[in-house]
Amino acid sequence: MKEKRMKLVRYGICFLLIALLCWMFPYTGDDWTWGSQIGIDRLNVWFYAYNGRYVGNLVVLALTRSNILKMLVMAVCLTGIIYLVEHISKKKWSFYVSCIALLLIPKEILGQAVVWTSGFTNYVLPVFLIMIFIAYAYPVFQKQLPEYRLWHCLPLLLLGVISSLIMENITIYNIALTVGIIIYALAVHHKVIVSHLAYLAGSIVGAIYMFSNGAYQNIVNNESAYQQVADGGVVNNIKINYFEVIVKYLCLDNIWMNIGILILCAILFRQCLSIWKGRGQRWTAGFCLIVMAAFNIWAFLSSVGLDLTEKQKPLLYMEGSFAAVYMLALIVFCILAGIAKKSLWKILFWNAGIVCLAAPLLVVNPIGPRCFFPTYVLFLLLLVELGGQLNGEAVQSFFEGKVFRNACLCICLSGMAFYLNIFWAIHQVDRDRLARVEREAAAGKTSVEICYLPYRSYLWNDIPAEWAERFKLFHKLPKDLQLKPVFEYSDKKN
Repeated sequence: MKEKRMKLVRYGICFLLIALLCWMFPYTGDDWTWGSQIGIDRLNVWFYAYNGRYVGNLVVLALTRSNILKMLVMAVCLTGIIYLVEHISKKKWSFYVSCIALLLIPKEILGQAVVWTSGFTNYVLPVFLIMIFIAYAYPVFQKQLPEYRLWHCLPLLLLGVISSLIMENITIYNIALTVGIIIYALAVHHKVIVSHLAYLAGSIVGAIYMFSNGAYQNIVNNESAYQQVADGGVVNNIKINYFEVIVKYLCLDNIWMNIGILILCAILFRQCLSIWKGRGQRWTAGFCLIVMAAFNIWAFLSSVGLDLTEKQKPLLYMEGSFAAVYMLALIVFCILAGIAKKSLWKILFWNAGIVCLAAPLLVVNPIGPRCFFPTYVLFLLLLVELGGQLNGEAVQSFFEGKVFRNACLCICLSGMAFYLNIFWAIHQVDRDRLARVEREAAAGKTSVEICYLPYRSYLWNDIPAEWAERFKLFHKLPKDLQLKPVFEYSDKKN
């Protein structure tokens, strides 16, 4: 009973802090579009030839009209992801690891996928929904299947439809993971679980409905003004997407996640040495570990020392090749460790998911940091799974001990204090500048200066002057009002 109360307190505090932070996130870019009459116009034609993200579109229409609703939905999804990681892993320490992982998420992914309401709807929300099914289906990897009820079929059918109508590559992953789970249950347990079939049916129905939207025909024919498939040639598109975007946000920028995975793999290597009988397994695993360690050093120097715009093509190609070798080494090591620990499919489940989510991004444009929030969460789940494979009383007592917990709490509270400081400053300026613009517009002025928000590297498309018409529609400002941007923040000012 005491443990349940403490768990409730943990998640209650976590929810409140996240909610407070989300309340400060400003609306920017496409948020102004969805929250204005343009969003209603798209709804009136049921997003005809726009996209098939029907659920995501409806959600963002609602979230851009109520900051309180936005705050609650964001807090529920982010806290829910943390809870589901703990529920899937059955490890109490995963709560603290998940909190730290979300605090240390690369800044560009944070700005585009979490802070930006439109990005949140497309990338965080579907991850949360799919993780609900994963938490339900993950016990299939146990020796003994839990009892499944027939009434589960209807909610899972609906969940499958809903989760498949938000983001295209996540829709594809949704179907792939369900098919994999069904095949595994049939091969290992010799059972076909009806509720899994219901979720698959819902996912397929959702996918068919999504891709029946005329927008995707335009994309395939490269007639879309926004999205294209293999624009400029398949090979050239894959080369640009992989070397200039995917390598950076899938691997290079995840410095702390990579280091955590490396440390756990090193401990696993030591524990598996006595299990691996052949010299080939030991040498292969050791080589993979060396590759992973070398890549961590490279990634740290590259991400901290160089901006993407500074990198010349030879360096980009070398990094891309190194990243591919790193991912291959990680997968091979996971296979060897999984065989030794008799948890092969549990570990490969997360590796396969990362590849499945990233693969479609090779041929679609445009892609950006926001596309890699789902893979970041799967890396987190892989990290937790690797930690769950560790044995030994000393190791377990460390993860479950007060020193580890208190260290994690210190990191979490420090990180949250940092973000609250950042976004409180952003929130204040966002509120004050709007009030100033409204006062001057009410006074009859036809041209007003509008300052930039502070800490812009944590935001996406935050310049009202570049989105002037939509900014004015969103805030119901006069159409003829001219917005003149002025820099109010620089390295030399507060």
